[in-house]
Amino acid sequence: MKANLYDGIVTLVDIYVHTNQQIIPQGTKGAIVECYHNPEGYSVDLAIPDERWVGGFDYENVILTPEEFTIINPVNVSSV
Repeated sequence: MKANLYDGIVTLVDIYVHTNQQIIPQGTKGAIVECYHNPEGYSVDLAIPDERWVGGFDYENVILTPEEFTIINPVNVSSV
């Protein structure tokens, strides 16, 4: 497995969201919220800049393959 639950990630490619025909740009940050083993995949909450919302972000949950992201700050939840 490339990533673990709650790891911070950044996308390496543009992500097309089929449900609303939105393209989330490369470089968008997010967090792993679920891991799948066969085939390897990850449910990721992505933070999309959007000034219309309080806090300045909209969020989209997408399924990514290991090639579509890199880990930016692994979090060890057992030490929290």
